[in-house]
Amino acid sequence: MTWESGPKPFLRLGGLFLCALALGGVAPSTAQPAPSATVPASFDCGKATRAVDRFICANAALRWQDLALSRSYRAVLAKLAGPARAALVAEQRDWVGERDRRCAADRSFAELNDAASWVHDQAYDCMTVVYLGRRQELGDRAAAPIATRVIGEIDLAPLARARPELAENGRVPIAGMRLSPDGSHVAILLPSQELDGPDQLWLYRVADRKLVPVTPPPDTRAKHPADAVALLTGFAWRGGTLFAIASLWGDGSDGLDGPQAYYAATVAGGRRLRDKPAEADNLWESVTGGLVYREDEFSDDLDAVDSLRGNAGWLVWTADRGHGTVDLHIRTRKPPGAPYLVAWGGWELASFLFDDARSRLIYPADIGIARFDMATRTERRITGTWRGDLPYAVSADQGTLLWATRNACGDEHEADPNAPERFCLAAMTGGAI
Repeated sequence: MTWESGPKPFLRLGGLFLCALALGGVAPSTAQPAPSATVPASFDCGKATRAVDRFICANAALRWQDLALSRSYRAVLAKLAGPARAALVAEQRDWVGERDRRCAADRSFAELNDAASWVHDQAYDCMTVVYLGRRQELGDRAAAPIATRVIGEIDLAPLARARPELAENGRVPIAGMRLSPDGSHVAILLPSQELDGPDQLWLYRVADRKLVPVTPPPDTRAKHPADAVALLTGFAWRGGTLFAIASLWGDGSDGLDGPQAYYAATVAGGRRLRDKPAEADNLWESVTGGLVYREDEFSDDLDAVDSLRGNAGWLVWTADRGHGTVDLHIRTRKPPGAPYLVAWGGWELASFLFDDARSRLIYPADIGIARFDMATRTERRITGTWRGDLPYAVSADQGTLLWATRNACGDEHEADPNAPERFCLAAMTGGAI
């Protein structure tokens, strides 16, 4: 089993529920996901008359918050009966009333929806805060969060020293990371400055933070030697050894389909191999992922698709809807099913990870990094992460998470957007499997 990551920038194909309207038993919206202009709320916007309801309907981000919260609310409600169920209904009714008083007061729709007005900004910010708070509260009641224990931050300073041409403010950009099956090692991919892909691979051991190159640094001359690495195309783990497949520049190659070379490394050092390593047979993974599919089974506009993953039973994709809006969908393949909107947001959603064996996703949600079971449509928050954090890898044994954050590792609060990005490791100690 492997966790396949969504594309980083160089890759390609490879909270408040409007419960007052739902309390009477109104069915969830059946609208199918489409461009951001038609992301549904949990209620029928065509019948909305109150100013606050119309304000939600006029803003795609608020419609998404409303829809997402409605899912958590209904999941909790489905677990309850008798007095406990009645108590949640009353609690949610009171909460909606408090939301309306705090965020909309007696403002008209025209006042709330005037994008040039401070009233609009204040109402939008207020609604966002209360929606997110309630979503986390109800989401944690619907499905227990996955507990984590921080292992530490990955020290990337040696990369900046080894690759100064990539470094900016003492840090290098990362094209991707992968965890070994047991989480004891990390494969780190560095981006090419010439081609669309990674051109160097490093091996990091978690226990002692030792970092060694698996492949040589790229050649920087105008005319490259035939045996210089152009791109990394695949890798494989076997114990503490990391193997790599590289495409070479060759004689006249564009670097994309040049002759292949094989490399192997442990923390003791790396070397080029004479032949394809037999011990890595059936263990190779593509750097970019990838999926074979038929166009007639795919319902979205392929020109909008940013990333696509899947297995025999499921398709998973993100689509760029313009204006910085990206949504994440799933659908069954056998039998073909209707698309289901998992998450709505920005470019960060393309960083989702796909567990092909268990049919699960890990993605950056509004409430932190979350894990989603595709069969049950259950979302579980991963503790120690926050909004804006990006998942990079999960070990095959489900025990270790690697993610990027601008917080200290494990913090759950709004990060300083100007803080440096750090890469963190945590053991998923509660309900990870």
